[in-house]
Amino acid sequence: MKRAIIVACALAAAGAGQVGNQSYRAKVVLENGAALPSAPLIVPPPAGSDLPPCRDVSVFANGVITYVVPVIMDPSEDRMSRHFDDKCRITIWVKGYRKTTVTLHDGAVVVLQQMGDPEGSTISATALHVPKAAAKAYDKGVAALADEKLPAAQKQFEQAVAAYPDYAQAWSSLGEALEQESRIKEAVAACEHAIKADPKYIRPYLQLMRMAVNEKRFEDAAALGERAMKLNPVEFTGIFYYDAKANYELKHLDVAEQTARRAVELDSAHQYPQAESLLGMILADKGDKKEALKHLNAYLALAPKGDEVPAVRQRIEDLEKPAAQ
Repeated sequence: MKRAIIVACALAAAGAGQVGNQSYRAKVVLENGAALPSAPLIVPPPAGSDLPPCRDVSVFANGVITYVVPVIMDPSEDRMSRHFDDKCRITIWVKGYRKTTVTLHDGAVVVLQQMGDPEGSTISATALHVPKAAAKAYDKGVAALADEKLPAAQKQFEQAVAAYPDYAQAWSSLGEALEQESRIKEAVAACEHAIKADPKYIRPYLQLMRMAVNEKRFEDAAALGERAMKLNPVEFTGIFYYDAKANYELKHLDVAEQTARRAVELDSAHQYPQAESLLGMILADKGDKKEALKHLNAYLALAPKGDEVPAVRQRIEDLEKPAAQ
């Protein structure tokens, strides 16, 4: 049974005619291994791509995508002028996950990333031994969390860890639900359970560091950052950002600069524009006015309505004042 409405994307090609279609298959999966909580929304990609949009797209309950790529022929010539093979562009969105524009090709696997804290590509080893009852409760919890039904999500994650106490992913997700409910003490305990179950599972380190920084427990955040860095958390920009923030507040400027630079370098999607402002503040404190202004202005460009805009504008103004004679 199909879970998504078939979508036909019109192909605009001035002076060209469609002479044939070829059907292909790909697949969409969620980064946490959960079942799709709802039918993906399929929309045409942004304008400007050299590739055509996918046509006649269908998404099935198991995540299999079927699609058609048109073959284009120049009507003025008795030959095909362009052939796109199995490639076309598409934008896919599932509630609770980041909207993603991708190039599909036959056999492609599209991995959708959760909103909020990422799972990363390294899934907890404890997930390899999950009993069916725990896995089912976890999937229901992920769906409820995506729908912002926090009490329901909390209940399902609690059932998952009750059925399988070493389920690190479920403990981490329980921590996320509790944090969103502002039950910070319980959220911290859940994330600590996740790390105890699997010390190499990175996501709960990010959760704990964020909560520690928000509660101004900077020593705790820095200690967690030191542990997390040993796991090479390159898919977790937030770990570098919160480590830099904690060390900046502790006046460890050299360490803070190093991890803030790493956060800026890794943040290609600009999920942490405040890493730019933090690096600017660090450099300003260290006396590097030119480089500080560069990063402070980068923050304003990325987050013109961000919470830190007033403080950043004031710091820029201060830095641009002529030196006292």
